[in-house]
Amino acid sequence: MPYIKFIHIAFLLVPFLGFGAQFDTSQRITLDSTILQEKRTLQILLPENYQSNTSSTYPVIYLLDGDFNFHGVSGMLDMLSNKSELIPNVILVAIADNGTEKYREYMTPNNSNSPGKGNAGAADIFLNYLNNEVQPYIDSHYRTAEHSTLVGHSVGGLFVLNSLLNAPESFNNYVAVSPSVWVSDNAIVSQANKLLGKTQHSPVSLYLSLGDEMQMHQYDFIHELDAKPIPNLNWHFQHYPDENHGSVILIALRDSLKHIFKGWHVPERILEQNTPSATIDYYLTIQKELKIKQPIPASVFHIVIRQHYRQKKAEALPQFIAKAIKQSPVSKQTLLIKYASFVEHYESPSAALAILKKSESEFSHSIDYLKAIASTYSQLKDPEKTKKYYQKALELAKEQNVNQWQLNILEAKIH
Repeated sequence: MPYIKFIHIAFLLVPFLGFGAQFDTSQRITLDSTILQEKRTLQILLPENYQSNTSSTYPVIYLLDGDFNFHGVSGMLDMLSNKSELIPNVILVAIADNGTEKYREYMTPNNSNSPGKGNAGAADIFLNYLNNEVQPYIDSHYRTAEHSTLVGHSVGGLFVLNSLLNAPESFNNYVAVSPSVWVSDNAIVSQANKLLGKTQHSPVSLYLSLGDEMQMHQYDFIHELDAKPIPNLNWHFQHYPDENHGSVILIALRDSLKHIFKGWHVPERILEQNTPSATIDYYLTIQKELKIKQPIPASVFHIVIRQHYRQKKAEALPQFIAKAIKQSPVSKQTLLIKYASFVEHYESPSAALAILKKSESEFSHSIDYLKAIASTYSQLKDPEKTKKYYQKALELAKEQNVNQWQLNILEAKIH
């Protein structure tokens, strides 16, 4: 593997914009690329709970034209994963450019001329950089799952298509938003005609999308996809007639990610029809299919614990909780917090506190766990210990550089 020299990490303060724990303070990392023979920059965004769930693994989204797309995509991911739990938590790697012309050259296939100045395309070398420098660096420095997605828009979308055709094993999913198929007289279409279905590879997925645009020539590429069966390629196309070339990326990426992680979110009405044990088994299966290890969503635990109380089976909860933790150890923290909240409501704050205190040392690095203990002490009318645990949570929140809204809540609890 080519040698990558670590240069520095700079922290960018970005007030008022949020993507979980690391969006106010995102990591900007500069690497000395031996493949590209230049310094290259990545902006890395970790999930909100990355430091609290220390045994979790995360899918990685590699975003081309990273500096341009970073804020819009990271904000969308915050709502989609951290706050809504519609998809699992992910790591976002935004790949910065070194100038417009160089970006266009690297995004353009080698058999084509780049838009603008018409320089020779150099996509092969940039894909080599992603495969042999960027991905190994991310995998060795962060808790990544064996699940990666490449995202590109416009000429970046052209790079995504070219990568799929020439090195389909590079990523698990390819998201090409309004790709510039027109470059060099639709040269990528000729490539598709030659290469589609000719390479043996593991199953991969392609997500194509198009705004209200007439000159992208994407349907020519789709014709090649339609022309013959392609083993191990699962592809989708979505047209957005109410979006233009600039606006389509966010909605298209949102829909693509919901499809990639289809099944992670299950509507409440469906979960209510399942037994609690069946629901746990379902999520264990989904995680195995996605090759990830993360807590089952808190909203799911809320439903399965509520089912026990509604069905007058609360006495079975300790055994159910113990079995669920054994099945999904990474879910223990989330499950205990949710279980304690129900015990506090239906039984007593003292019983809830006993549940939380038993595992306090195990989750002393978790802001949510400390907040749960503080809240329980508040119900017990113990202001001294309530303040003590909210203060612990606040100190940890500052240490982990959480989003400002979380600091506001904790400071209000103390003062």
